[in-house]
Amino acid sequence: YRCTKKSKATKCTQSRFLREEQLAEQIQKEVQKVSLSDEWRDKYLGKIDEWSKEESNSSELFVQELRQKLSLIKTKIDRLTDAYLEQTLELSEFQDKKNILMSKKADIEEKLALLERKGKHWLEPLRNWVLEANQAKNLVCQENYEDMKNFLKTIGSNRSIAAGVLAVQYKQPWNYLQEVPAHARDAGEGKRNEIMWSILTRARTFFERSA
Repeated sequence: YRCTKKSKATKCTQSRFLREEQLAEQIQKEVQKVSLSDEWRDKYLGKIDEWSKEESNSSELFVQELRQKLSLIKTKIDRLTDAYLEQTLELSEFQDKKNILMSKKADIEEKLALLERKGKHWLEPLRNWVLEANQAKNLVCQENYEDMKNFLKTIGSNRSIAAGVLAVQYKQPWNYLQEVPAHARDAGEGKRNEIMWSILTRARTFFERSA
């Protein structure tokens, strides 16, 4: 293998070739960078379960509060309409007050619709990401180079070989794992744990924004 640059305008001038076994070794190292151990898989999944319960409780309370506010606003609109029909309010005063209430009603209905649409949609992608990262570890252990190559195609872009070195630009949130130093990947105490927990938090933020 050699330079993977393909361009009609620019010719590859590299003369250095990369042997297949060397490329396989580099592919293995690249996959290793974004892999997750069984221990961290279990820790991450446990934390995600905690977040799921917290999210359910928090969302239910918030939805209840919004529905109570919505019910109150609807009652006020009905009373306002009755007052107008009984001619205790002028048309201009009725319209001004109703417009304010209708604006609040629309705002609450929009928030409720957003909660129903988004909900906890970030949880499942986050779980899948953890499981895929753990599967990457298994691919490395099994030395399954074909699947490792396909895996890199899925999670990375701009793959290239230059001067006998394979380079991969990882997509989010895979690049978070890739940035973790090798010594911090094993479950441990103190700083090592802090680094790995911060990766899960960043991944959660990514999937929440993408939901």
